[in-house]
Amino acid sequence: MEILDTVLPVFVVMGAGYLLRVTGQIEAAVNAAFARLVFYVAAPALLFRGAALAPLSESVDLKTLAVLGGATLAVAFAVYAAAARAAPARRGVLAQGAHRSNMVFVGLPVAAYACGEEVLGAAAVFIGFMVIVCNLLSVLVLVLPHNRQALKGGAARRTLLEILGNPLILSCAAGLLFSAWDIRLPVSVDRSLELIGAIALPLALLSSGASIDLGKLCADGRTAAWVSLIKLVVHPGLVYLGLRWAGLEGAGLACPVLVMAAPTAVVSAVMAREMKGDEPLAAAIVIGSTLGSLFTLSGWIWLLGAG
Repeated sequence: MEILDTVLPVFVVMGAGYLLRVTGQIEAAVNAAFARLVFYVAAPALLFRGAALAPLSESVDLKTLAVLGGATLAVAFAVYAAAARAAPARRGVLAQGAHRSNMVFVGLPVAAYACGEEVLGAAAVFIGFMVIVCNLLSVLVLVLPHNRQALKGGAARRTLLEILGNPLILSCAAGLLFSAWDIRLPVSVDRSLELIGAIALPLALLSSGASIDLGKLCADGRTAAWVSLIKLVVHPGLVYLGLRWAGLEGAGLACPVLVMAAPTAVVSAVMAREMKGDEPLAAAIVIGSTLGSLFTLSGWIWLLGAG
């Protein structure tokens, strides 16, 4: 019951978002506005405040960053190599779908509800780090099957600038600076950030649910199921083993695993479309992993004892 009490509210809110979309209460343009509000305003406020208020020694753990980065690189390149015979439009999509977690819209709410809001400082740091890693990896695996020269010149510089200008990365970096310099937030600013950040988790879940389109799962259901299995079980499994080997336990172990056990990020389908990837396959992986995560996240919470 404790596990259900942690997981079910997350998926009830996502289910509400889905029902509101199919009944016409949330249109595509409205949901896009919700997603922008979370990405550009609410989530940065939440992550900045979490990083700024947490002592730097508690929020920055190099072992955690090394394990998360290493596990993600291993999964991405293993799937990319295994899909060598796949069509160029599908190869990068498979590799991206297997490693790119919906960290902010699903992973962070689950981790916060399971481990408590005291994990937000550390989560802000490794999420900011993983946003950089996953964006760079996604560009790499999506571009290489089509043209190995595409990463050179102006395109590479533009991509790097877009990644470094990501509001999640900037907010985490700013929060770390406030923590390192021991800058205390004025009460009015702190309360304002708390109010804005409070809408991030429920609105992120509502938007994620409204993005689900079950029809997109039909075309590539079997392939999506295999990639979802890697994303939801193998990827967080490597993170779990790595963190256990590094000596982490409690919330320091559970929070990164749960964030990495989130389903494939919705933005992966957008990137697939923009970079000559198989968008229907990317969408099927997003939907399949999102539905499957109801069961796998419950399993991870049980294993971690975070419920």
